[in-house]
Amino acid sequence: MSSSPHSTSASRPKTGRRSGVPNLGLQVDPRDLEFRPLRWWDWWREVRRTSSAGLTISLLLHVVACVLLAVWIIDQPDRTDADPYLVTWLDPTATVKPTTKSRRPVSIPLTVATVTPSPAPPPKLKPADVPATPTVRAADVGQALMNRGRVARGEIGELEQLGGSAAAQRAVKAGLAWLARQQTKDGRWELHQGYPDAGLSVIRTDTGATALALLAFLGAGHTPQDGDHAQNVQNGLRWLVDIQDPATGDLHDQRQEEGRQAAFYAHAMATIALCEALALTRDEALREPAQKAVGYLLQAQHPDTGGWKYRPLSRMMVGDLSVTGWALMALHTARMAGIDVPDHDFVRAFAFLDSVAERGGSRYKYEPHDPPERITVALTAEGILCRQWLGWGRDHPPLRDAVAFLTDEEHRPQWAAGRRNVYSWYYTAQVLHNLGGEAWESWYLPTRDLVVKSQVTGGSARSPNDVRGSWHPTQPPGADEEYGQKAGRLYVTAMCLLLLETPYRHRPLYPTER
Repeated sequence: MSSSPHSTSASRPKTGRRSGVPNLGLQVDPRDLEFRPLRWWDWWREVRRTSSAGLTISLLLHVVACVLLAVWIIDQPDRTDADPYLVTWLDPTATVKPTTKSRRPVSIPLTVATVTPSPAPPPKLKPADVPATPTVRAADVGQALMNRGRVARGEIGELEQLGGSAAAQRAVKAGLAWLARQQTKDGRWELHQGYPDAGLSVIRTDTGATALALLAFLGAGHTPQDGDHAQNVQNGLRWLVDIQDPATGDLHDQRQEEGRQAAFYAHAMATIALCEALALTRDEALREPAQKAVGYLLQAQHPDTGGWKYRPLSRMMVGDLSVTGWALMALHTARMAGIDVPDHDFVRAFAFLDSVAERGGSRYKYEPHDPPERITVALTAEGILCRQWLGWGRDHPPLRDAVAFLTDEEHRPQWAAGRRNVYSWYYTAQVLHNLGGEAWESWYLPTRDLVVKSQVTGGSARSPNDVRGSWHPTQPPGADEEYGQKAGRLYVTAMCLLLLETPYRHRPLYPTER
């Protein structure tokens, strides 16, 4: 039997102790024991041999892609032109981490708050066509809430002269009863669940829902001490106080997700509710939470340009008018409760209003760098209301021009698809109520009746199908900036109630025009 070529000693590699390797029955090629320098072509030949080229090429491509993406991000401007009413998880302008240097410390009591001079001049955001304006002078708020208790107790016989009606009062009563039935056992309300046609979960804010409900109750004179819904108000206020951050005063319930769109709307509304309750009851237990909430708002204001947005602002960020309007109303309400607000915070806010103004201050847009095409009725009404509370007189020309714009037939309120806009009507009603006279009556009375007529009066009053006394958020679908479809039934109902309460929620800022 012949031997295999592989069995000959001539062809077998030498093994054993001569090679310096213990003989374990393994055949070792001496060349494998030699040290050779690594050369790139040897590496490439090995990559091809082991079929790992695909992995290597993928790695190289990802590195190149990351480099290109970094270059693209660095080249982007400081802000975006995203739709201001588009729901986003994080606002693009709110993702920059503010520096300690750019924030003003919370100061309680607020009378000692100070402003650190900026080492560099603030951005020049004021439009060239904005004329010289009167000195900033916060409105007198001493008697702002005086009509609420009288209305709740039925002691105000001239309700119809103020712009109210018996039908509107019945609608308010039914709407408040619906809100009372939606309150959870722990005292809060929810935007996103609990009843038909609730809001989208991505804008969940129990603070915002609770604040809106409380504002509706307080607006009709119901307090933790008086009214048919005293217990509802008391429980809601207790929930707000319990969830407040004791260190910062922040009232938003989703603090772990700072920068969400709802954050500062919710905080500002809740601050208004705490301050109104304090002003109406003089319950000193509410003072510290209210002061902390106001302090957080002041700390969050842009240190130079004076606006607010979805989180505390640094110099690299920019405010928007929609959030700023709610924040300013919270500061005015703080004054009603006896909480001092430094004048310089109002001066900076006034400068921010200049930066979002067009046409001599008679039209308003969302952010300072928005083009004039971004002017809307809602933002104009909000901007003008802020101007009224900051000292514009009844006959200031831009105010009169704005009123003509707001009451133009083209913008006449309609409960129709694409035309309903309770957010815009809420602000317009307040602007006109402050003025009184023909402009107020000719706009508000038909709008009031339109809202009353559209209330849901039938259907179930039992959970989970409870709708009686509410307003439907999408029948018809409102204007995009109304936000009804996204925020849902509770939001639309609360806004309708606040609109119907306009005649007595606040006294007019100007003497009654007869």
